[in-house]
Amino acid sequence: MRRRILAIGGGGFMMEDNVSPIDAYIRDLTGRSRPRICFISTPSGDLPEHIEKFYATYAALGCETSHLAFFRLPSHNAIPVADLARQLLEQDAIFVGGGNTKSALAVWREWAVDEALCAAWKKGVLLAGMSAGAMCWFEAGLTDSFWGPDYRPLTCLGLLPGACGVHYSSDPKRRASLHHALQMNAVPASIAIDDHAAVLFDGIEIDKAVSWREGATAYRVTSVQDTVVETPTPAELISDMKNHALNEGPVTSKDRRERD
Repeated sequence: MRRRILAIGGGGFMMEDNVSPIDAYIRDLTGRSRPRICFISTPSGDLPEHIEKFYATYAALGCETSHLAFFRLPSHNAIPVADLARQLLEQDAIFVGGGNTKSALAVWREWAVDEALCAAWKKGVLLAGMSAGAMCWFEAGLTDSFWGPDYRPLTCLGLLPGACGVHYSSDPKRRASLHHALQMNAVPASIAIDDHAAVLFDGIEIDKAVSWREGATAYRVTSVQDTVVETPTPAELISDMKNHALNEGPVTSKDRRERD
């Protein structure tokens, strides 16, 4: 079984006004004409607005949709929490939204969602996510989920080696915080991903970086003798690829304030 994870730095249905190329890319990665895709909205506290946007976007893309929520009463197409392990294994893709990474990880560990996600990955279910939903797959992330003034390291699920930073080029403070954390050996070598860019992993190795805005990409970021080295990963533009959605909306200031 191929074990694939798509880590998105920022963008997609949660941050753009229209169907995004990255959402179509997720659909196409499944290799199915009508894939089953489940949205896990835990990082945002199962915000109804995010769930509604997921359904609107992926229904327009011809997907069979469901969601998993812990903070709201079960609604139409919600996966029962008592049956989450079995039903997550039946998906073609699982998408984790943005929000508070620390809180999401705590909830998942209480409900054994971490084990279910690992089992789905091993079975070949595509795992994807944006912001918090990108960092969660790595050994560590650099996050503001502690609700303090600074970005702090956080131990994550550990399916992928190293650490992850998101919204990289759009937020200078994130970049500076990651550099400092690396110099202090607070996080391991990292993948840093811009808004409108994503990194696809095949197993635990990078398969490719993709972007849907000119100049957006991902970086390998390491510290060598207290000197931070950024190595950009050439990104394949997907906004012009046949069969992908082409309507791109702006990232709003409100969306940039979403915590991860």
